[in-house]
Amino acid sequence: MTVQTTLQLGTETSTVLCVEDGQVVLQQELPLGTASLARQWMRHTPPTPLDIEHAIEVTEDVLMRLAARMVRTEQLQLSGSGAALILQGVGAAPDAVLIWSLEEVEDKFNRIAMVSQGRPIGHEALPTAPEFYAAMVIVRECLHHLRFGKVVVLA
Repeated sequence: MTVQTTLQLGTETSTVLCVEDGQVVLQQELPLGTASLARQWMRHTPPTPLDIEHAIEVTEDVLMRLAARMVRTEQLQLSGSGAALILQGVGAAPDAVLIWSLEEVEDKFNRIAMVSQGRPIGHEALPTAPEFYAAMVIVRECLHHLRFGKVVVLA
């Protein structure tokens, strides 16, 4: 049995697609997107800890409803405009493929948290776009609540 899970991370909504042995076993649109989450909760540049906490809560609520229906796989493939934002945000080439472990995502997220708490953004070489922060919240929460060990970010 081969299962592949993809999150097509869009600006207004996203789609989770689980394919098992070539057959779609789950396709679910999520009311989570980089622009919609940023517009609703990332009210400061950079976002404050409270902005990020609200975005996490909203994202968790959406993902927890999905978690029971997911087939467990080790990795999440990330594509769409949100993947492009992340690639750009970490200085990768637009056609690059990044493979991040859960620990590497947590490290990046901790750097985002430090910036939200006042550390100069230049020290962390992070973008200022709130959509980048929203993308990172969504990816981090997907890894945690849908129990993936790594994410493959595809352009």
